[in-house]
Parts: sequence; structure tokens; C-alpha cells
Amino acid sequence: MIIEVTPDIYNDKRFGINHASISKNALNIISKLHKSGFEAYIVGGGIRDMIKGLKPKDFDIVTNCEPEKIRKIFRNSRIIGRRFKLVHIAFADEIIEATTFRSGGTNTTESIEINEKGRIVRDNNWGTQEEDVWRRDLTINSIYYDPFSHEIIDYTRGIKDLKDKKIKFIGNTGERILEDPVRILRALRFAAKLNFTIDQEIAESIKEHKNQLLEMPTARLYEEVVKMFMTGHAEQSFIQLKAYGVFDILFPHFKDEDGIFDKFYVEAFRETDERFKLNKKLNVGFIFAVLLWPKVFLDSGISIHINFKRFYRSIAEVVRRQQMITSIPKKFSSFIKDVWMNQVRFNRVGKKSINFTKNLRFRAAYDFLLLRNINEQNLEASIKWWTEFKTANYDKKIRLLNTNKKKNARKQNS
Repeated sequence: MIIEVTPDIYNDKRFGINHASISKNALNIISKLHKSGFEAYIVGGGIRDMIKGLKPKDFDIVTNCEPEKIRKIFRNSRIIGRRFKLVHIAFADEIIEATTFRSGGTNTTESIEINEKGRIVRDNNWGTQEEDVWRRDLTINSIYYDPFSHEIIDYTRGIKDLKDKKIKFIGNTGERILEDPVRILRALRFAAKLNFTIDQEIAESIKEHKNQLLEMPTARLYEEVVKMFMTGHAEQSFIQLKAYGVFDILFPHFKDEDGIFDKFYVEAFRETDERFKLNKKLNVGFIFAVLLWPKVFLDSGISIHINFKRFYRSIAEVVRRQQMITSIPKKFSSFIKDVWMNQVRFNRVGKKSINFTKNLRFRAAYDFLLLRNINEQNLEASIKWWTEFKTANYDKKIRLLNTNKKKNARKQNS
């Protein structure tokens, strides 16, 4: 039985929505589903961003067509997921995600598979739009749009929350977080992305349930961290995570209660956001190298007299312990270790320094050196030298090395 809620229905003209801003692939999918006798809507970020006057980056579609039938209609598609089945429809320039209406939620008496801790372990019970809306988490992401009838359908007053710049869960906040604690990160991520305020009920529930994030699959937490720090709002994501005590849950190996490394983090994430805006390449490994660096630095430090074995053991242990919380793919864990190990090479200037500048990961290591200058003293001279050295031609590199060698010799003799 469904508790009836009359949705607010708007014409898209009210929000100035132009079909030209909608993916042609998404429109074609919806049209084809309609012609096959099914309902289909744009849902989530696509319609949310259009209502806000922003250009959507992706379009998710929801329909009453079941995954297996979607697969038959679209040959360029595949079904993914077991816990939540959905369909990816692939095109040359994008992948459109299509899901099926689900039943069993806050406003229904239908059942879904929930474990003893109240978590959803399976949610593949198909339903109607009226049921599906209560399976969604945030009000601002539960708005449906049919671009052909021009109707925007809002069951949860999500448009009002968009106007008020509020992040709210649908239904009982505590229950929604218990169903899936990763929703804590989703709420904080959207608050960071949209510059919205977290609802007080969510704030209280985060405080109560944040430790349950540690019981989540490491792969899911890794995916959320990537979304938070690699999509243009890394600085604000860091601020949100710190404000609600979640940063220390995800990265517990160094508790910076005094915020000693906050400037280091903020500058790194500010630069990351700038690179994103400029469509420059971002590396997940570099983000994790930043996130985990304070522990490595405080355990080992960086100097010309560093104990390499101790330093490497510290690096390996920090990465290993983090992988127990957020998985880190091997190619990125290797990148992290290389960036950190290469910091030592900046203190050991010699003939090998020329080849070092040709190393594929020199640029990342150099950028990391610049960030270290925020928290570490006496790096200015080294940064100045390496900045000149890396862009010099071979002859000038040799002169710089000889000058540095003589300078060190004078220091030893004085």
C-alpha cells in the first residue's frame, strides 16, 4: 500500500529549460522507450542542474521498463550491478545510465532486503514512479522530468529545497543513513558541489552514525572519495568533511586536531579545482598522496640523512592501512609511493639529477614539493634551484650542478 502524496507538477517553461541543453542521446532513449510502450524520465542531476540554470554534465534516465527489456531494446547497452541492477547505454561520446522504478520505501509497505543493521543489501523490486521516489535519498535528486510532455514532477518538495539551498533526505533521516551509511558522503558531497547547507537532522545523524562508514565496502568509499576530490569541488569537500568530523573517519591515521596541515590541504585542493576548471588532467594517486602525506612526514621527515628503509616502511604501512578503509588501485598506490620517495631526490643533487628531470613522475613530484613548502621550513632555496634546473638546457644543468657542488664543498670546509 502506498501513502498517497500529490506531486507538484510544473511546465518546464517555468524554469526556462531548453531542449538544446539536453543530451540528444538521452532524448533518443526516452523517445524509444515511449514508442516501446514505457514511461521514461530524466531524473537526478540532469533536471536538478537545468532547474538551477546550469549546464548538466550527465543525464540519468528512470523508467518502468525492466533491465532485461532495456537491454533488448538497446543493443549498445549492458546490465551492471547485483545489489542494484541498472543499465549502461553506451554511445561514442557518453554513457547514459538507465534504472528501473523501484518499490519498497519510506511511504510504502513493500519490503526490500535489509540486513540486521538496517542496511539495504538488495533492491531489485520493480515498482511505479510513485513508489520509486521514496527509494531515493535526497529531495533535490528526486525530481522527474519528461522532456516530451514538458512536465516536471516533484513529490518531495525538492524544488523548494533547491530554492532554499538545503540538503535534505527523503523520509526519516536516521533510517536513510542506516540503510546506506555512504549517504553521509553523498549529502556532504552535494553540499560541497552546490554550496548548499546541510539540514540539521542530517547533521545530527552524521554525528551519530558516521563511524558506520568503516563497515562499508572499501571500493564504495574509494569511489565517493574520488567523486569528492576529482570533480571540481575538492576544497569545499574537504571543508565539509572536516566540519562534520568525517575526514578523520576516512583518514584516521593522523588526527590533526589543531589543523596544522589545513593550509596544505586547502592549497592542494584549490589547485586541483583550478585544474579541473581548465580541463587539465587530474590523478587520483596525487590526491591520495596529499591526503596521506602528513602521517608519512611526521613519522619519517625528509632530509639528506633520511633512513631509506624506515622511510619506505612508513610509506608502505600508511598505504596498506588506508587500503583497509578505501581501496586504492595498484597503479595509484604505486604512483603515491613514487611521488613520496622522489621527495628525497630533491635533497640529493648530483649527476643523476639530470635523469631525474626526465622521469615520467618528476612533474608530479615537483608539484608536490611546492605544496610541501606551505608547511615545511627551509624549502625555498631548494625549490628555487630545481625550478631553474628543470627548464635549463644540458649545458646549463651541468653548470648548475658544478656550482652546487662547489657551494657544498665550501660548507663542509667552513
